[in-house]
Amino acid sequence: MIPDNKENKLPKITAVCCTYGRFSFVERVVNYFLAQTYPNKEMVLYNTHEDPFSDAECKLLPRGVLIINNSVDSITKEPYTNVGAIRRDALRFASGDYVVTWDDDDVFLPYFMQQAIDRMAETKKPFFKPDKSFFYSGDSLRLVKNTMEASVVGSAEKVREYGYLLDTGREGLGWYTKARDNKELDENDDHCIPSYCFDWETNPTGGFIHRQSGDIDNPNNFENHKLNTTDFPAGREIRIWSTQDLITSYMPYIEYLTKNKVLFPVELFDRYVGKDFFLSSI
Repeated sequence: MIPDNKENKLPKITAVCCTYGRFSFVERVVNYFLAQTYPNKEMVLYNTHEDPFSDAECKLLPRGVLIINNSVDSITKEPYTNVGAIRRDALRFASGDYVVTWDDDDVFLPYFMQQAIDRMAETKKPFFKPDKSFFYSGDSLRLVKNTMEASVVGSAEKVREYGYLLDTGREGLGWYTKARDNKELDENDDHCIPSYCFDWETNPTGGFIHRQSGDIDNPNNFENHKLNTTDFPAGREIRIWSTQDLITSYMPYIEYLTKNKVLFPVELFDRYVGKDFFLSSI
C-alpha cells in the first residue's frame, strides 16, 4: 500500500485516466502507472462504458488504482456528451495534491512523475509541462514540440478552480490557458528529459484507434469513440506485466534517448535514464 501523504511528506499525484471500456489500453496504462518510480501516487480509472468493469477486472485496487464505472453526467443526469464533463466528474475522485491527464492510449516512461515533481520544486510553479514529447506514427518514433495537455502535471486545486471546457477536443484548454496566462505554466520548459509519448496509431488489439478527443475543429465527434471499443470480455483480469514486458515496451524510447543523449542535460539524463537507474526502477 502507498503510505499516507502526511507520513511520507511527499505530495501525491493522481493520474486521471478516462476510458470507454477499452480494456487492452487500460491494461497497458495501468502497467505504465505501476512502473512509475515516484512512490506517492494513485490512479483514478474512470470508465464511461455502459457495461462496467467487473470485480475480476478490478483486482488492482489494493495497489493504488481506483476504478469508477459511470456513464451519466453528474450535473445533467444524462449520458455524457463531451469529454470536459467526463474529466470534471473523474476529478472528483482524485485525492492527490497534483493531477495529470493520463489518456488510455498514451505512453508514460517510469520517471515521468518524479521528474515533474522535481521540476516544480525547482521552478516553484504549480504546473509542469515538458517542451518536447515523443510522437509515434507510421511505425516511426520522433521527438516533437509538445502540444499535449496530457503531459502536464499540475495543482489539483488550480485545475478544479479553472475547470474544463465542455467542448470535445478543447476540454483541457480551460485550465491550461488560465495557468499559462497567469504564468503558472511554462510551455517551453526544456530543462527536462522527454517522458511522454502521444501514441497516434498503436492499438494493442489491432485496428484503428477511436479517440474521445483530438478533433478540435469538429466538436461533434464525441460519439466516434464508442466504435470498436468492446474488447473486455466478462471476467477478464488486468494482467500485471513482468519486468521483461516493461523493458520491451520501453526500449524504443530508451534507445532513442541513449542515441541522442547529447541533446539533453547530462545531469538529468544520468538521473532519469541512466542504465542502472532505469533497469532497477522497473
